[in-house]
Amino acid sequence: MRGAVELEGAAVSLTSAGGRLADLFGVGDGDGLSLRLVFALDGEGRYVEVEAPLRGTEYADLSKAIPAAFLEQCELFERHGVRPVGAALNRVLMPPHATGDAGWSEAAVAADSRAREPHHVRGDAFEFPFGPVRVAGWETLYMGLVTTGEEVLDLYLFHWHKHRGVERRLVGLEPERALFLVERLEGLSAVTNGLAFCRAVEAAGAIPVPEGAAASRAVAVELERVYNHAAAIAALCQTTGLSVGQAQAEIALERLLRLNLEAFGHRYLFGSLALGGVCRTPDGEAIRRELPAACDELRRVVAALLATNSHVDRLEACGIVDAEAAKRLGLVGPVARASGCDIDTRRDHAFPPYDDVVPLVPVRTAGDAYARMQVFVEEIDESQRIVEELLDRCGEGSGIDEGRAGAALGWAESPRGETLAWVELDESGQIREVRLRPAAVRNWRAFDDAARARNVFTDIPIIEASFWQTVAGFAR
Repeated sequence: MRGAVELEGAAVSLTSAGGRLADLFGVGDGDGLSLRLVFALDGEGRYVEVEAPLRGTEYADLSKAIPAAFLEQCELFERHGVRPVGAALNRVLMPPHATGDAGWSEAAVAADSRAREPHHVRGDAFEFPFGPVRVAGWETLYMGLVTTGEEVLDLYLFHWHKHRGVERRLVGLEPERALFLVERLEGLSAVTNGLAFCRAVEAAGAIPVPEGAAASRAVAVELERVYNHAAAIAALCQTTGLSVGQAQAEIALERLLRLNLEAFGHRYLFGSLALGGVCRTPDGEAIRRELPAACDELRRVVAALLATNSHVDRLEACGIVDAEAAKRLGLVGPVARASGCDIDTRRDHAFPPYDDVVPLVPVRTAGDAYARMQVFVEEIDESQRIVEELLDRCGEGSGIDEGRAGAALGWAESPRGETLAWVELDESGQIREVRLRPAAVRNWRAFDDAARARNVFTDIPIIEASFWQTVAGFAR
C-alpha cells in the first residue's frame, strides 16, 4: 500500500525495472477510493499490483512518464470523478447525455469544456464523419476522419454507443451468475475473458482446478484463437476486394465454428467454462477429425492470398505501428507482436497447462497490416499443435465450496492479446468489486496512430480488419 504522493515514483520505478503498465483502475468510491496499478514483469513471469489510497479528487499525472496510462486516467474521471493534476482529458466511454444515475461520476457529468482536450479542425481540412451505424455486421463505432481530400490527417473514435455498464452490473452477483455476463462482454473472446475472470475468482477463493480441466480450458482457448484469426483473414479479403478469397476463408471459418459446436456445444464456445473447471470435456474425436482439415483448407487460402499481388500490395506499409509506439501505448497480442514486441501471456505468465506446453510466439517488425496477417497465420499453426498435444490430457472438474472473501488478479491470452480480470469477493462469496480489462482496451488506442501513418480513406477498413479488435471489448 502506498500513499498517493508516492504513486508516480512507484510507477516510474517499476517501468524503469522493465515493468509494463497492464492496467489502472479505481477500487471503492468517495473518500474510500484507491487507485490500483497492475504492472506486468514479463521477464520475471509475474504481475505486481500497487494500491494508492486517494485523499481528495486529484493525483499525479502518470501519463507524463507512462503514456499508456492516459486512457485509464480518462476512465477514472468518468467513473469516479478523480483526475490527474493539470491534465486535459478526452471523452472515452461517457456519452454526451450521461447522468449520474447511470453510474457516471457527478464531476464528469458536470464538467465544463476545460475538463476535456479540445478538438480542432483547422485550415483546409474538414471532418468526414463515418458511423456510428456502418457496414452491415460491423459494430457501432463513430470515426471522425480529418482530411483535406483523401489522405487521412487525423482520426478520433467514439466508442460510447456500445457501453453497457457490465462491471457495475456484476457487483453483488455470485461468481457463477456473473460468468454468464462476462462471457457475453465480448462475444468473440468469450472463453478467454471468462477464463481470466474464473482464474481471478479461483485465486481469490482458493479454488483448485484439476489438471484435466485446465487442459480442456486450453483447448477451448486455442480453438477460439484459430476461428478468430480465420475470421480476420476473411475480413482482410473483404477489405481488399477479393470476394473469392473471402468466400473461401469463410468456408474454412464455418468448418471451425461447426467444430466448436461439436467439441464444446456452442459455435462461439459460450458455456465452456465453469468455476473450478469446465462444463464438459471436449469431443476429442471430432477435433482430431475436423481441425486438421479446416486448418489445411485455410492454409490453401492463405497460400493463394500471398501469391496475389493486389492483396499483398494493399497490406504492405498500411497502418504502420512501430515498436516504439507499441511499447509506449502498452499494446498487446498480435498487434504488438507484429510491431516487434515479443510478449505473450501464455508463455510470459504461464499457468497450467501452458507451463508445460509452451507456445512458440511469432514476431514481426514491420508493424503493418501484412505483418499482422503473418502473425495470424503462424498462430493458427501453433494453436493447432497445442490442441493436438493437449487432447489426451483433457478432463472435467467443476464446482466450488462455500464462498470465501478475498481479492485476486486473473489473466489469459485472448486472440487479441492479454486479458485481465480483478475480482474482490465479500464474506458470502459475492462480488464486491470487479475490473474487466479485455485486450481491446489496450489496442484501440493505437488505431488512430495507425490511421495517420500516410494512409487514405480506403485503407481504414484494412487497418481495422488487421487490428481485429471489438468495440464491445472496449466499451464494456
